[in-house]
Amino acid sequence: MAGPLLPTLLLLLLSLALGSAGQEALPCCLLPMLSPCLHPAQDTGERIINGVLCPRGSHPWQVALFNKSDFHCAGVLVNQQWVLTVAHCHMSEYVVQMGSDLLVGGHARKIRATESFVHPLYNNHTYDHDIMLVKLSSRAKLSRKVKTINLSSSCKDPGTRCTVSGWGITTADEGRNTTELMCSNVDVFSYPDCKWFHPNMLKKYMMCAGAPDGNSHCCQGDSGSPLICQGSLQGLVSTGYYPCTKPFDPVTYTRLCMYRQWIYDTIQTYS
Repeated sequence: MAGPLLPTLLLLLLSLALGSAGQEALPCCLLPMLSPCLHPAQDTGERIINGVLCPRGSHPWQVALFNKSDFHCAGVLVNQQWVLTVAHCHMSEYVVQMGSDLLVGGHARKIRATESFVHPLYNNHTYDHDIMLVKLSSRAKLSRKVKTINLSSSCKDPGTRCTVSGWGITTADEGRNTTELMCSNVDVFSYPDCKWFHPNMLKKYMMCAGAPDGNSHCCQGDSGSPLICQGSLQGLVSTGYYPCTKPFDPVTYTRLCMYRQWIYDTIQTYS
């Protein structure tokens, strides 16, 4: 299954020669790529370099976690009262925004949350088991703009085409978050290919994916963004490398198919 990925891999291998060994692994965000199946960003003052706007309303399960009025991380609504995100986004209190592709305005609904449950094996140095559930103070009202999404029932094979979406920084030099939800198409890498770039990644519980041409990357500021494969939730953006330089290494995700039981048990226990 890894055969079709060889051109991508050969391109990405060049990153090591350009000094990726000296880069620092950090919680991250994505830099979207231009894809023919997505809508190009309009040429406004916030045009995304090589980026695309997600089709409006196409990700009604995606939420934004705020620290008071500051955007903090992304997350996913998996139950009317539960949001799934990554553990390194942990805070004592959250404002959870849903129902809009816009970070500001857009008639979004906001729900406060003060309870969160970090995976008991989470390691904040290696980012092993980087997963957390956040319990909303009240149930979200489902609608056309607010929906839950199912976890994938199986781990997807290498070469599977997926979509990742987020509000993170889209230019490494300017360091600004986009105000509209951005999308990028990426391919799942095989574990040996991922291991080549990320030697310390935990085999069963992490995965990586990257854009076919190496132009998309996780850079800074959008941890917890969902990886959607064939209509179901497969991963959450965990860590990447900063500073962002091309060609980009594949991004590391928390592999959610391995956490289905923990997610189910946590929700059942604390609902």
